Amino acid sequence: LAGPGRAAGRRQTAGRAPGARNGVRLVSAAAAQQQPRRLYVLLLLILCGVLFFSLLNLRDLWESDEARYAEIGREMAASGSLQHWIIPRLNYVIYLEKPPLSYWLTALSFKLFGVSAAAARLVPAMFGTLTVLLTFLLGRALWGAERAGFWSAMVLATSLMFFALSRVVLVDMVLCCGIVLAVYGAWSLRGGRDWGLYAFWLGCAMGFLTKGVLGPGLAALAVAVFAALAGEWRLLGQLLRWRGPALFVVLVAPWLLAAAWSQEGFLRYFFWDQQVGRLLTNRHQRYQPFYYYFLLLPGVFFPWIALLPWAVGRTFPGRRWQAPEARPWLLAAAWFVSLFVFLSLSSSKMMHYALPMLPPLALLLGRPLAGVMSWQPGEVSPLGLRASLVALAGLSLVAGLALLLVPALNPDISYDHGGALLFWGPLFLSALGLGVYLLRGRAWAAAGAPLAVFGLLVLGAGLATPTLDQYRSVAGLLRPVQAELKREDVLVTLGDYWHGAAFYGQRRVKVVDNWGELDFGRRLARDRSAWFLKGDAALLRLMEGRPRVLVIAETPRYLKFKRWAEQKHGLPMLPWAQVGDKTLFSNRARR
Repeated sequence: LAGPGRAAGRRQTAGRAPGARNGVRLVSAAAAQQQPRRLYVLLLLILCGVLFFSLLNLRDLWESDEARYAEIGREMAASGSLQHWIIPRLNYVIYLEKPPLSYWLTALSFKLFGVSAAAARLVPAMFGTLTVLLTFLLGRALWGAERAGFWSAMVLATSLMFFALSRVVLVDMVLCCGIVLAVYGAWSLRGGRDWGLYAFWLGCAMGFLTKGVLGPGLAALAVAVFAALAGEWRLLGQLLRWRGPALFVVLVAPWLLAAAWSQEGFLRYFFWDQQVGRLLTNRHQRYQPFYYYFLLLPGVFFPWIALLPWAVGRTFPGRRWQAPEARPWLLAAAWFVSLFVFLSLSSSKMMHYALPMLPPLALLLGRPLAGVMSWQPGEVSPLGLRASLVALAGLSLVAGLALLLVPALNPDISYDHGGALLFWGPLFLSALGLGVYLLRGRAWAAAGAPLAVFGLLVLGAGLATPTLDQYRSVAGLLRPVQAELKREDVLVTLGDYWHGAAFYGQRRVKVVDNWGELDFGRRLARDRSAWFLKGDAALLRLMEGRPRVLVIAETPRYLKFKRWAEQKHGLPMLPWAQVGDKTLFSNRARR
């Protein structure tokens, strides 16, 4: 029997539109889902802000990559010429090894914030953050859970190489962001979201304008291998609908046509010598054995590499790997394996080429890690996870021992470079490894232990930076004398070319003996005989003239040149400064 209140309630309900109550529930459910999503995004932004954007001026630009790419951006920003934005310059000669998107972004940063190392590093920091957020969105879309997306992004942001390259001026972070965007677009298009088509081709265009055909090639390879294994050929047809390729052409063609029009021989040099040459030959001195990335992977994905076997074992679908419910796992696995095999077979290999392999590894780890971190505090970790934490403890001990051996294995780093870090680093890593071992039975240690190891590595890198700066940058030589440099002063590099000389000297540099990657531009320069000198005799003739000449050389090279010039020619070589293993000297005394 209905009382007056219930009758009134029925009368009020009768006036509502059909489904109104369900609509309220749906809105409430959507709002409830938005709250953790916003919280996760906020936490990731805070994490990226601290890891990628803080203390960007802590160190100077290191040779050779950082200083090279920053100098290209500086010359572009200072040129005032559209031609320099179409055809990049390095030390004021044509430089066509890579497309200009990263240089454009660096030059724009210099225009907005002034010329500095921090302004140059804003570009990788920004694209590192975008890649982390895209990984969160892709992880959420793959695994159907906000928490899984969050932990995928968290793993990526705190893996060793990704963190490092988000603070280093290289083009690879922009490339990685484009590849993740393209894969996210393909998966979204597969799910019926039409905008995924444009996201895929926008990511491919970003990749092309950053590293040429390798950019869209790696993204297309990952998606094509997934489609082939899953039997989803329809996805490839959807991606080839004319609007997507048309967007790619609209974004890429203007620069290609302008560059081909502006520079004779551009297309052959850019596509054949640089793109095909790097892939199929070792002419660019990037050769490594086929197993290079097998050895490198534990380091670049450290500390999370220790948990990867457990994560793969926990999520591997077995014989049902082609089943519809296994498609998210298949995409991440196909993405990683296809890139790993392709890059291993390539003749050109470098450490930072492995960066696009890290997002799929983070996705494979994010789902099981999210499951464990949702358990109640104090729960005991399963056997596989405990074994992984023991492996992490062992890897921490190995990393400590490896730190001691770095100067012996790497000719570019001596024991003087490492300083006290070579004592305290192994000690702290060993202590941390012991702590991880003792906590292996706690489920929360699945994330807590790797994050603690990562935090110690970041702290150690920060402490080592001032010492390494003396050996990896020429800023310490040039910054103290910048106020004394005059327009007519001549700056020279002897025996090697340091890109930071032009950046910190704010001028074109004469190069003696070793012009390496400047050789293509040198051959095109009409004034090459004045700026590219061959042999000590040519440098001596320059220093016998009226201009004040300042020369940067490694200290042994300076001492050899000094003895020869003073004993046989009576010309004193006066040292201005010595930092690390390099000396700045001149034919004039410092005032």
